[in-house]
Amino acid sequence: MTTEPATGILDLSGTRPLDSFVLQTIIPGTSQKSGWNIELAGPAHPTTIALGSLFGRETIEKEKAIEFAQVNGRKWKVDDEDQEDRKRKNVGRICGRILGWSPNPVFSFVQTEPIAFSVEAATNLFLRPDMARWLLQITEYLNGETAFTPPSGKT
Repeated sequence: MTTEPATGILDLSGTRPLDSFVLQTIIPGTSQKSGWNIELAGPAHPTTIALGSLFGRETIEKEKAIEFAQVNGRKWKVDDEDQEDRKRKNVGRICGRILGWSPNPVFSFVQTEPIAFSVEAATNLFLRPDMARWLLQITEYLNGETAFTPPSGKT
């Protein structure tokens, strides 16, 4: 076994995640690039941090309200949320990590004009059942172990 001399310095700066990543989408059911590129916010991007703070505040407020009701002997009324509300919330959270896309895509089964990016437009687009395989590409990247890992030799 070869031992390296101890320098006392361990440079891990190359492990910092990328601020954003441009996902080159694939035409579902093929391995062919579609030409539609979607830029996603990395874990340290201000957009992701703001979303995390918002979700955290929502959770804390709900927990406080439940605890307040319990301490005061009141029944806690569960939020009246249906399946569509939950789906919109979940898809909206994913779309909140999208910073933009290019070019503006045209899906003739959605509309004949190009779809300009906004979080609302993305949410409405990806709520469509026929867009599920496109949304899956985004969620798979965001949940992937190597997501936002810089290419070797770059920071």
